[in-house]
Order: sequence, then C-alpha cells, then structure tokens
Amino acid sequence: MDSSRFACRVDHESVAPSALPAPVRVVGRLHWAWLAAVRVIRTRPRPSRSARLRDMISTTAHPDAAAPDRLSNWYATSDDGALAGVLGFRDAAGGVHLSKTMMLAELTAVMDSCPDRDPEAVAHAVLTDNVLGKPTGSARRLALSRLNTLYGILTPKPVQLAALKLWPWSAAGRPLLTVLCALAREPLLRQTAGVVLRAPPGTSVRWPDLAAAIAAEYPDRYSPKMMKSLGQNCVSSWTQSGHLRGRVNKRRSLAEPSPEAAAFAALLGTIAGFGGPALLRSPWMGLLDRSEADLLSLLRRAESAGLARVRAGGGVVQIDVRRPMAEALEVPHLADR
Repeated sequence: MDSSRFACRVDHESVAPSALPAPVRVVGRLHWAWLAAVRVIRTRPRPSRSARLRDMISTTAHPDAAAPDRLSNWYATSDDGALAGVLGFRDAAGGVHLSKTMMLAELTAVMDSCPDRDPEAVAHAVLTDNVLGKPTGSARRLALSRLNTLYGILTPKPVQLAALKLWPWSAAGRPLLTVLCALAREPLLRQTAGVVLRAPPGTSVRWPDLAAAIAAEYPDRYSPKMMKSLGQNCVSSWTQSGHLRGRVNKRRSLAEPSPEAAAFAALLGTIAGFGGPALLRSPWMGLLDRSEADLLSLLRRAESAGLARVRAGGGVVQIDVRRPMAEALEVPHLADR
C-alpha cells in the first residue's frame, strides 16, 4: 500500500507518513482497508428479492413440510372426489387464499346482519349497507364474491349450506366450523394442514413452512412473492381457527371443538369416503385436535342433538351423519349417494 496516501497537513506543512506517530499510521491503514472492503461489498451482485424469498422458503421450512402421511390423504380413494365435488368440495388449484384468509371476521359480520341468510338481504348488507366496512364498491363486490366462494352465502352447495345452518347452533364452534368449510373449498389451505397438525403444542409454525408444503405440491406454479402471500394468508387462517396462537410469532395450540363442529367434520370425512374407525383417523377429524375416545364423546353429544348416529363397541365403530344431518338441517342432498 502506498504510504504517501497518509500524508496530511499540519500547520499548513506537509508531513510524511514516517513522521506521524505510530497510532496515527495504524488508524490510516485501517481506514483505507475499510474503504477497500466497502468498495468490494458495493460491487458484489446482490440477490433479487424473489431469490431471497425462494431461499427463505427452501432453507427455513420445516423438514417435514411435505412429508406424506394420513394428514395428506383427504379422500379415502381417488374415486371419492367425484361425489364430493357434487356436494361442494373443490379441488382445482387457486382460490381465495391467493389474496385473502378464510375471512372469519367478515363471515361473522354478514351472519350477524343477516341471520336468515336470505341472498338478497346478504347482498344488500354487503354492497349497500357496507357491513364489512370496505372503502369502495369494487372492494365490497370482491369481498362478497370471496365469501360466496368459500361459504356459499349467495349460492350455497350442500356442504356450505350445512355449515351455514350449523352457524347459530354454537358460537364456540364457529372457528372450527369455518375452517372445515374453507378446507373443503380450498386445496391450497388443505395442503398446509399437515404442517400445522403435526406440530406439537407450543412449537413455532412460520409462513415458510406452509409455503414449502404448497411448493412441494405445485412446484414452479407460483412466484416467490405469491408463495409468501399464500403462506402468510394460510398462517392467518390457522390462527383464526384456533390451531395457532400469537400476533407475530405463531405457535401451535389446540383447537376447541364443539359437538356441531365434530358432526360437520364427520360429514366431510364421510363424503370423502371414510367410514368406521378410518373416519376417526381421517384428516377431517384430525382437525379437531382430540383423541379417538374424545371424538366419539363429541359425536355422541351431537347424536343427542339429532346430528349423528353412533354405534361403538366390541371393536366395531359405525358413524352415520349424512342422513341425520340431512334431516336435522333440512339439506336433503347431503344424503345423496
């Protein structure tokens, strides 16, 4: 390094570096070394924001994010999706979670305003009365469309209508009732369930974990920016359902099921092809965060309300919810085969 760079002015006289005190010469060398390092850092190519997001998803995701197990098998067989689709299940990629959450607060506002669920009254409440507090007409129409996609508040499919009719039965069961209906309609949210349900209570669950699970099923389909939005929206939905807790750092918690939510979970599981003991072990019932014995107890309580018929004993388990719920909720198509 050229020592002449350290020449300085003292009393308007030029002083050679060799005449400077040793500490001053050391500081001068460190100063120029620091400037050289800064130039290297500034000229080094920086990864794009998309690349940084992609790395975050791949390097910080839970190692079991896409591990196949019973929580990934939402249908008993590949043939069970046809009937499920007729009754209101949806399996096409995309959906509301590309831009929003499961919208529990919005659904609650609409149901409070229109407890009779009349489609014209619902549309008037959202579009004219603005019960959702949206700033523009287009935002109101979009919110109404998303709620209809998730829960059928205007044109319900049979499983959506069952959820809406169960809504007034138990306020405590509404978060689980809502997420169950959303899962039947949102395959992207469904793809993240295993990550959440496998996490032990108290452990951290982050949006890259959920994004990695979606990326494993749909590789290269969504941009890193969209994957981040998806992961964050799904984390929010699982927080609304009670499976996660925390404002910033989300941690696994146990959901609080009601008998009505248990009956609805059994309905979805039965439509998806599960029966007997397999129904209790299905991902639909797994969402309730309870043991098989507790699930049977919840279903027996639902039976007393006319929502189920349960026979369990001697190693035999029979659970019928489709016909009892079709009759109790007056949704006859639930019993269609």
